[in-house]
Amino acid sequence: MLKFNDLKKKANYAWRVGATGFSFASFGVGGVAIGGLIAPLVRLSTQAPALRTQRTQKIIKHSFKGFTEMMVKLGIMTYEVEGLDKLQRSHQELVIANHPTLIDVVVLIGLMEQANCVVKQALWSNPFTKGPVQSAGYILNAGSEQFIQDCVHKLQQDKAASLLIFPEGTRTAKDAQLNEFQRGAANIALRAGVPIRPVLITCTPSTLTKNEKWYHIPEQPFHIQVKVLDAVRVEDVLEDVTVNPKNVRLLNQQLQRFFNQELSLK
Repeated sequence: MLKFNDLKKKANYAWRVGATGFSFASFGVGGVAIGGLIAPLVRLSTQAPALRTQRTQKIIKHSFKGFTEMMVKLGIMTYEVEGLDKLQRSHQELVIANHPTLIDVVVLIGLMEQANCVVKQALWSNPFTKGPVQSAGYILNAGSEQFIQDCVHKLQQDKAASLLIFPEGTRTAKDAQLNEFQRGAANIALRAGVPIRPVLITCTPSTLTKNEKWYHIPEQPFHIQVKVLDAVRVEDVLEDVTVNPKNVRLLNQQLQRFFNQELSLK
């Protein structure tokens, strides 16, 4: 019986490795299809630039939702969401989340009704992802003043969508504490004057973290838990909401402290 159970575990593990590889390959093919076929069709059929962006974002939302559900069906992962209604009703908010796994952004955008997103250079120029992210009007994080202005403008002008950003800037390393928050999110929130919507993400067992290969999967399916918290206003956190380096630093410290405290309770 023991040998049979060992064989069963090994077979299940091999299946999940193969299913994980299939999932990532499917993601790449889907990205090329959206960027090379679907997005151009949207551009041809829709004259208004804003409407083109919205439609492309909707396509990405449903694609990401489908990708997440495919991984569940394949037995790779499970997930649960607390406060889903808050996320679906999120409009013109700065949604900030910690970043424990590679697929955090996929799960969150699949859950949000409509979202703008900040992406790093690697995704902006990757042949599998550049078509979708550029067609959707996502914002390149070039670490410049223009990047901050682009985010503020997007939040103030696009009343139908929120802006998703990961203040850590990159995934958390395995079994490590949160990376130090970069000040971009605090800077954007202070300048845009919009509510901040914190989202806590945990992944058990830890997988797809920074510096881990896609095939370094755990012994059992991983479980992602998403907890959407109430929105907070900058004026509830800071006495002085004047835009200056000191207040940006203070707000960033408060956000980091808040996430550390909340995640320590989970």
